[in-house]
Amino acid sequence: DLNTMQVVWAQDVADDTNGTPVFSLEDGVPYLYIGTSLHWTASRRLKLADAPIFKINAITGQYVWIHSYFCNTVAGVSGGVQATCVVGKHSIEDLVIFPVARTPWVRSGILVALDKKTGREIWRYKMRRYAWSSPVALYAEDGSAYLVQGDSQGTLHLLDARTGKLLSKTELGANIEASPAVFGNTIVVGTRGMQIFGIEIA
Repeated sequence: DLNTMQVVWAQDVADDTNGTPVFSLEDGVPYLYIGTSLHWTASRRLKLADAPIFKINAITGQYVWIHSYFCNTVAGVSGGVQATCVVGKHSIEDLVIFPVARTPWVRSGILVALDKKTGREIWRYKMRRYAWSSPVALYAEDGSAYLVQGDSQGTLHLLDARTGKLLSKTELGANIEASPAVFGNTIVVGTRGMQIFGIEIA
């Protein structure tokens, strides 16, 4: 409570949360979306476990749904959700989109769109390398939506956000951990290669 600084509710999200919880007001009810990374089983050897994604009622703290992905993790380089999700608007108003790292294999990852109401997976985009970078949604004047997603190999993916279909990609040469910034038709993103790129969307 902002007036008293007393805890109103607390909810168990199973593991470390590196992404920011995202607020969404739906039919007058406030909700939070968040996913967790996979740390608790990590050791010097490869480990496997479920990494959950949650929709939580922001008033009561109760789960609305939980959708999990079976992930790998390695000590110091964990799997699961390491990023902040996209809560869709306009043509993807019914979707929430998360990157999930180290699934189904230790080096690979997926980008998934889940139905906001049910948590059911609507589409899945498979990446050869996992992503820790948060996806960014772009919206055209007609409301159509696109996604920009960077991965740990340095590939920047541009997708149709309604279908998950790859439209274009470019190689930046080093791990993309930061989230891209977008203004107009320009994407700006930094990499572990000590460079910042400005990329024009044609």
